[in-house]
Amino acid sequence: MINNQRQHETPRERARVAAELQEEARQLTENARLTAGSPETTPPVHTLPHGNGNGNGKQKNGNGAKPEPGRPEAERALAAFDAALADQPASIALLLDRASQLGAMGRYAAARADLEQALVLEPANITVRTALGIVFLRKGLWAEAVPHLRRVVEAESWSPTAWFYLGEALNHVDDLDGALAAYRRAAEIDPQHAKALYGQGVVLDRLRRPEDATCMYRRSREVAAR
Repeated sequence: MINNQRQHETPRERARVAAELQEEARQLTENARLTAGSPETTPPVHTLPHGNGNGNGKQKNGNGAKPEPGRPEAERALAAFDAALADQPASIALLLDRASQLGAMGRYAAARADLEQALVLEPANITVRTALGIVFLRKGLWAEAVPHLRRVVEAESWSPTAWFYLGEALNHVDDLDGALAAYRRAAEIDPQHAKALYGQGVVLDRLRRPEDATCMYRRSREVAAR
């Protein structure tokens, strides 16, 4: 959508076009997710996903194959974000949106690059740190996720989901005391958080406290069944 005539546009016109491109890209992104069959298939990277932190969040069709996302829509959305960012390269919102689209397409390295660029532009932005932590979690880079998730829970101590994912990361780097504390905090905020209860059971098992672990597993099952 960018051509040689763009250089003659006024800043206001360029801002209007960028806003239109951004809205078009968001609509295309939503269409791509709907085409994939489930809004949970590719949750945005700029928000912490809720619910099952241990599952892969992917569903399969009747033949056992993973559903293909709406590729034309996804590529068009990405192109629209590219065009908008060409006009506003320092836009945190656009970098987050493009990172979300890249994450939905499984292009985590590119999503990480956008988020790290956004973090350089605005180091105190908790939304960016949240998104970066999620990218690291999806890639299994647990140690890299920990400092970002710590910053998130410092700023959003009310979020059980943030505490849960911090617990997940700490468990994977063998900080068992820290993981147990994070899972417990998530369950204190949200007593119905079955995954936080289950996470406590996992850590208690690793700490060789089988009776306490069994109790947590039981509570997790009870909550999940409600």
